[in-house]
Amino acid sequence: MNRMSSIAKRAGRPTFKAFASFRDDDEASLSVEAVLVLPFLLWGFLAVFTFFDVYRAKNLSLKGNYAISDLLSRETNTLDMAYLNGAENLYQYLTQSGDSSWLRVTVVTCTEDCDVEADRTLEVDWSRATDGLDTYDNTDVMGGLKAIIPLMAEGERLIMVQTSMQYDPPFSEALTGIGARTFTDTVLTRPRFAPQLCFQGVGCGA
Repeated sequence: MNRMSSIAKRAGRPTFKAFASFRDDDEASLSVEAVLVLPFLLWGFLAVFTFFDVYRAKNLSLKGNYAISDLLSRETNTLDMAYLNGAENLYQYLTQSGDSSWLRVTVVTCTEDCDVEADRTLEVDWSRATDGLDTYDNTDVMGGLKAIIPLMAEGERLIMVQTSMQYDPPFSEALTGIGARTFTDTVLTRPRFAPQLCFQGVGCGA
């Protein structure tokens, strides 16, 4: 038994010495290490930069919408398409977006059963959009949009502002996993200084 153990120990010595020698060896080639590590460092830099940039763009998109919504909520004069086109230009300036951005404004009122979310009746005072975009009618509001409109008193009105901008990442999607995308935001506000927001050519009720 002792003889077999001695043979096993002698057989394992070369392997242990080789491992110990590899462990203690501190010689290296800087150029080889740089070639191995540099691609990972570059990828990490590009990825982190893109991740922060996409969040920055989304933040600008939402803040731009809030700015337009706040502007419209304070308006007491009748709007026209020139006003909305100017608001779109302001949104493009605030978000640093291009011509692909658009703006849609819809004024919604509740006319019946306003205290019951499932049974309430919502109607559109008016809806206008820039760049020839489709507008909303009563069917649209009672359909897919009803779920995002909060409860309001009968006769009360909300201004729904929808904005959209195109985001193009600074680097290829193949490098970072983040490709081009569209940021669309919806913000609802109440008129502050007037009972409702009026549009030229559209009758404003009581």
